[in-house]
Parts: sequence; structure tokens; C-alpha cells
Amino acid sequence: MPPIVSEEYKVNRKKLILESALKCFAEKGFELATIDDICARSGMSKGSIYNYFKTKEDIYIQLMNEQTRENFEYFKEAFLTITTATEKLQFLLKTYREVSLTEAFKNLTLVHGEFWLSTSRKKEIRSIMLERYQNVYIRFVKEILDEGKANGEFKHDFDSSVIATLFWTYIDGICLDYAVIGNEYPYCEIFRQTEAMIFSLILKRD
Repeated sequence: MPPIVSEEYKVNRKKLILESALKCFAEKGFELATIDDICARSGMSKGSIYNYFKTKEDIYIQLMNEQTRENFEYFKEAFLTITTATEKLQFLLKTYREVSLTEAFKNLTLVHGEFWLSTSRKKEIRSIMLERYQNVYIRFVKEILDEGKANGEFKHDFDSSVIATLFWTYIDGICLDYAVIGNEYPYCEIFRQTEAMIFSLILKRD
């Protein structure tokens, strides 16, 4: 009889693959990192890795989904003690503004940008990425904006979906600029100016 493999064993093996892949992607970039690199880092065979993931893209998507889940669980928990839509947006911007600007942050930002570009012509993966962007990121900020409209904090004459898209466009762009330019880029000040610009578009004025 074949050996019985517990669910805990499977979870731990999958976790090892993901952790190893993340290090490989950060060191080499998504395109240059290979399944062989992940094998060497994890000590697992190709066959073992393919038992859990069909492709390198599948591995990255799993990593991305787990990071997204952790981020939004953190935001939602923080929002339990935040009462206004304005404060929620400020908290989101503050979280990204005060991120630790390490080499790991820069490398992973570049990897994510590289993944977006390298898979943009692959219809199935592009669909997954767009679904995540629209139904997680855009929806999350849109709901905050709609809340602010409903309780009288924000104007009613803007499109919440457009401003939500603008919100993430700024954040993605600032993070990518920093990853490319490095410490010469005025990361925190750009975030402060971006925050002022966004609130000038949405806040009601007395």
C-alpha cells in the first residue's frame, strides 16, 4: 500500500514550496527564477512540487492570494476600531506610507510588476489578476468611499469606482517608482502629497 500522507504534511510541504519560491523570485525575479531553483532551495524534487502546483505561475498566484488575504484581514480588523470613512482611507495610506523600505520590499515590488507584465498576454492568468484587482482591491476602497458619501463625509459628485482605481494606481505607482529609483525617491513625501490630492477630490468643504 502507498504511504498515507496526512493533511498536515501536505500543508507543510506546500508552505515550504511557497516560502522557497518567494525567496527565489525575490533574488532572481519572476522570469529568471526556475522550478529547478525552487527545487534546490526547498530540497524537493520537481515531481513533488508538481504534485502541488502545475506551473511557476500557479505558485506565484498562490503567494499573491495569501499575501492579499493577510493584508485585508489586517485592514478589516483595524477598521473595527475606526469609525469614519475618512479615517479608514487615512489608515490605508498611512500603512503603505510607513512600510519598511527594505531590499526585500523593493525586490518583491519589482517581482509583482514583472509578473503583471509577463503574464498580461496570457488570457487565463490576466483574468485571474483582473478579478482580484476589481473584486478585492477596487471594491474594498469603493465601499469606503460609498460609506463616506452615505454618512455625509464625502461629496456625491464623484464616481467611487474611478476614485478607488485612482487610489490604487497611485499606491502601485509610488511603490514601483521607489523600487526602481531607490532611496533617492521621496517616498514618504510623495505619499503625503497623494493623500492631500485624493482628499481634495472627495471631502466635503464647509
